[in-house]
Amino acid sequence: MAWTRKLIPPLVLKDGRVLATLSDIRDMILGLPEGRQREPYWQHAADLLRYAAENDKEAIDDMRAQLSRALYRDGFM
Repeated sequence: MAWTRKLIPPLVLKDGRVLATLSDIRDMILGLPEGRQREPYWQHAADLLRYAAENDKEAIDDMRAQLSRALYRDGFM
């Protein structure tokens, strides 16, 4: 899996963290409380993240859109 794939531009969270690679996103999601990780919008983001790590740029675009929705919903952005 290509966890080193970069997001261009990176996502900057309210707390100053920068999500610049798929690995950064994976670590951020895994760092969420377990209950939050189970929310459907985070589950969908995680599924798209795994798919993006295995596939092409279009998969990254889809993942980024869902991730942004989840981040906004939980107040990270």
